[in-house]
Amino acid sequence: MIRRTRLAVAAIAGLSLIAASCGGGDEDTPATQAETTTAPEPVVTEADPVVTEAEPVVTEPVVTEPVETDPPETEPVEELEASDVGVTEEAITIAVAISDLEAIRAMGISIPETLTTEHLLNRWTVYFDAWNAEGGINGRAVEPLLVTWNPLDPSTFDSLCAAATIDNEAFMLINGTGLSAVAMQCVADGGLPIMYGDVVSQDLLDTGLVVSLAPPAQVMATAGVAAWLADEPIAAPAKIGVLSSNSPLISAAGDAAAEALVEAGYEVQVIETNSLGGDNAATNEEGGAAVGTFAAAGVQHVFVATPFTENTGFWNAAAGGVMPYTLLDTASSQCSTFGLSRAPAASAGSVCATVFDHATAEGQAPRPDLPFEAECRAFFDANFAEYYGGKSNSGVPAGQILTDVDGKVLISDYAPGECTIANLLKQGLTNAGINPTRDSFIEALLNLGEQPFANGSNGVGTLSPDKPYLADSAHTIRITTADTTVKADANGTYNGCAAPVNCGVVVGDWASVN
Repeated sequence: MIRRTRLAVAAIAGLSLIAASCGGGDEDTPATQAETTTAPEPVVTEADPVVTEAEPVVTEPVVTEPVETDPPETEPVEELEASDVGVTEEAITIAVAISDLEAIRAMGISIPETLTTEHLLNRWTVYFDAWNAEGGINGRAVEPLLVTWNPLDPSTFDSLCAAATIDNEAFMLINGTGLSAVAMQCVADGGLPIMYGDVVSQDLLDTGLVVSLAPPAQVMATAGVAAWLADEPIAAPAKIGVLSSNSPLISAAGDAAAEALVEAGYEVQVIETNSLGGDNAATNEEGGAAVGTFAAAGVQHVFVATPFTENTGFWNAAAGGVMPYTLLDTASSQCSTFGLSRAPAASAGSVCATVFDHATAEGQAPRPDLPFEAECRAFFDANFAEYYGGKSNSGVPAGQILTDVDGKVLISDYAPGECTIANLLKQGLTNAGINPTRDSFIEALLNLGEQPFANGSNGVGTLSPDKPYLADSAHTIRITTADTTVKADANGTYNGCAAPVNCGVVVGDWASVN
């Protein structure tokens, strides 16, 4: 049984021919003579040959007129033309959706100084610049169109959508993480293909215009519940809670988690917070109040589907074992390096099933980069080492520069999502034809098959016409706390983390999500 409680609403040899010749010789015939006593007079007959000196024969060379033939037929060369919205003879325009970090700073949210809106855009444009320096994609330059939104102001979703679909002519839109499902639905309704680096709802994938790195939120919610069930949890029919919200993405994830729990024999209570009202503080308050509501109903464990930006209230209220919980990787950056670095100490020990990888596994030193990941890191360092003042380090959240207790400086890790999407994007655009259309692009993208996945899905994933997301595998991580006062151990880790900051430590093996 599912009880749904609604808290107060806060507004990618020819053959060789061998010539063989044969030679022949004349055969010799023996002469015969008649026996006589006198030599006969020679008789000349007409049959005997007459030997004469032959006049040399001079032949004139035969001159023939050249025969005119038609030249071989060749395929006509297709010329570049304006083949679709956002495609001219010279360029393809791609909308790049970036969170307006300056607006977030203005609202009092702490963000590293090096993490700016311009820098986030540059993480994409360095790929465009590299392609253009090599002649572009099939002869066209790739040009970015910056479109922004404020994650804490839902009204900016409409302005982003208008900028991408009405005010400008863009071929498609890309975003690494964080873009609201509401905004993505609006962009898809405008006919633009979307490449996204995180979880989306199944409804968006069903449009045929959205391709993501992560599986849909419903799949990730079910995977999270399955991982919890595998660890011999509280016996059914205990009461289990699900913290969800009225955001379409999170609501769908919450429903999927609740359904999986009911099927396992549990009684489920779902609480939805209001994440569309534009008041983040009020949303966090609702999350905090949910702990009391769950406790009063006898709930023994909660699955949290809401994003880390809305979980502070819940985490603080659930601290100290007041309410045990499990994170579901159903929101942008929920169980990513960046997201977990923002989790408070109260979240320590909670687990999450995710398709994204982390720098360390339990009791081990930081893992080395896979070949594709090493390429991504080298490209990032070539473009941004000067910006940061040094090369990237594993496990450091985006934009941060940390100094440990021994004075070692650790610099922002490379951007795996952007690198993975850029690799798919270039192949998709190239295979879409000399004059690409949105339809030919999506078809080309979904026929790329197996592709590398930096920092995710055990290093590899697949795209196919019936699977518009790259990840094939998920594993379990545990939230672990660390800070710059923690000294590095013999493994070079900080309380198990690759950098002195809260992290996810891998505790489970990779398992298929397909």
